[in-house]
Amino acid sequence: MNEDQPPDDGKGILHPEGMRAVRDVARGVVHEVNNILGVIIGNAHLAKKSSSNTDAVEKYLGEVRDAAEEGRELMRNLAILAGANARRPRILSLNDLVNNAVRGLRKPVRMNLSSEDPAVELDLWLAQDALGCVLRFMAETSSVTSIHVVTRVVGRAVALTLEDDGCKLSDEQMVELFAPFSKAEHRPKTGMRLTKLASLAAQFGGRVGAAAGEPEGLRIVLTLPVATRG
Repeated sequence: MNEDQPPDDGKGILHPEGMRAVRDVARGVVHEVNNILGVIIGNAHLAKKSSSNTDAVEKYLGEVRDAAEEGRELMRNLAILAGANARRPRILSLNDLVNNAVRGLRKPVRMNLSSEDPAVELDLWLAQDALGCVLRFMAETSSVTSIHVVTRVVGRAVALTLEDDGCKLSDEQMVELFAPFSKAEHRPKTGMRLTKLASLAAQFGGRVGAAAGEPEGLRIVLTLPVATRG
């Protein structure tokens, strides 16, 4: 028997317990998708009714975008669960990655990118979504007026620093922020969470650190090894 194949214990997908598990997953997916579609349809309708009010249209379309991104993340997680969409790491310019991540943010971003244009071996969509999620997390905090992003090469590693000027977080809130499916006070909900970014960094021999900024705000430092091009 193939060692990678689990033993047949009579509880496969056609067994009542297996079917019940499949139904539970399907029921959860239907619930999540219906919620997402409800947000998209409702806000699209409101945007159409408010076509003469630019601020209202922008607000409703922002809700549509956020719901669509939540749906995309749900589909990606399902694809991973199904064994599809295997990750294919590739060498990427960290500067390009940052430039792509800041597009469309609602708050001004100051960038100080490394002249060495460091390259790191990462999975493209995971890296883009993780970085984009953290940047949106910062930008959508009401107390934040600006964000500062810096990339630096330090030996055989690259350090990506993201800072904002929002509310200063306590140590307890910082712990909560890194916990899956949690939300720190004064900070908006974010789909991937900082734990996903930390997981991404760890997969490639890196790490993520976060601390309260000085005098205010949040400071996140992502450190990754530099891959050799070509």
